[in-house]
Amino acid sequence: MNARKFFLGLLDIAVKVVFVIIVAMLISKYAKLAYSYGYQIFSQSAVSSGTGRTVSFTVKSGDDVDTIADNLAGLGLITDKRLFKLQERFSEYHEKEKPGTYELSTAMKPEEMLMIMSGGQDASEEEAGEQDTGDESDGG
Repeated sequence: MNARKFFLGLLDIAVKVVFVIIVAMLISKYAKLAYSYGYQIFSQSAVSSGTGRTVSFTVKSGDDVDTIADNLAGLGLITDKRLFKLQERFSEYHEKEKPGTYELSTAMKPEEMLMIMSGGQDASEEEAGEQDTGDESDGG
């Protein structure tokens, strides 16, 4: 009887230790995943560097961010649909995508694509236009 209690006690301790180890491993895994997503939301990167590959992309009337993310991933413009949805959610272009056909590049960051799809200009064209206008009005 005494040996049986001892064995059950050891078994109980072993099960608890294994449970704690599994929980610690899961917490570690998902903490790393959460950090990675959090970092990538605000530190965006393009699929490719340099000039990239230009693709015509169409947003249809009624397309939501899930559909847009699926289509962008299908064309190779983004690598992670879930990450793109989070980036869209936390951007200033949240739910501002307009129907139309856009020229997007694999060298663009997700926020640049969102800006174009929301009806804004290309970032470099917009900055150049503001600088030209600002320089001329300040100088004259």
